[in-house]
Amino acid sequence: MFQTIGVLLAGGESKRFGSSKAFATYRHHEFWEHSFNVLKNTTDHQLIISHPRDLDSYEQKSIPVLLDDHHVRGLGPLAGIYTAMNHYNSEWYVVLSCDIPKVTPEIIKKLLEYSEENVQAVIPTIEGKIHPLIGIYHQSIFKQIETKLKKNELKMIRLLDEIQTKYVKEDQLGVTQNAFSNINSQEDYRELLKHDKLF
Repeated sequence: MFQTIGVLLAGGESKRFGSSKAFATYRHHEFWEHSFNVLKNTTDHQLIISHPRDLDSYEQKSIPVLLDDHHVRGLGPLAGIYTAMNHYNSEWYVVLSCDIPKVTPEIIKKLLEYSEENVQAVIPTIEGKIHPLIGIYHQSIFKQIETKLKKNELKMIRLLDEIQTKYVKEDQLGVTQNAFSNINSQEDYRELLKHDKLF
């Protein structure tokens, strides 16, 4: 059994982006690669939850990769977390979406400091906004996730309301909202690249 497993969520449709955003590049790295390296620097084992169209790309790189379990496929991030928990035994699952290109290992390490007894999830809340896809989840919530999926209750926030969640604010993490910006559209991506050229 692992102490921590890094779960890179890359199974989304990327409809607004127009193509698989996991393979968009930023600072000479594809999005998935940057996020995977963050997890490699902070967890005992890592895996990718992939969209079926991208499975071959990851397998060719000899990276541990799973598709969402068939009976929950297409049900969003909860399905990805469920699948990881169903296939890999760990105390904690460090979940990271592939579309947050400015996240750093330091953020994950700081969140892990709050993974204490009687806590089932550690989630950043930045300028009042909750970020469940940069979060740490305890194995004890597996059955609750399974129940949520069966009931088609897919909102992450609802789950967090029902478990013992520790929210960590930006001053505790030493970061700003910028580090948590996620890329959903080509416009977001252009802004990311444009802003980077200014600095």
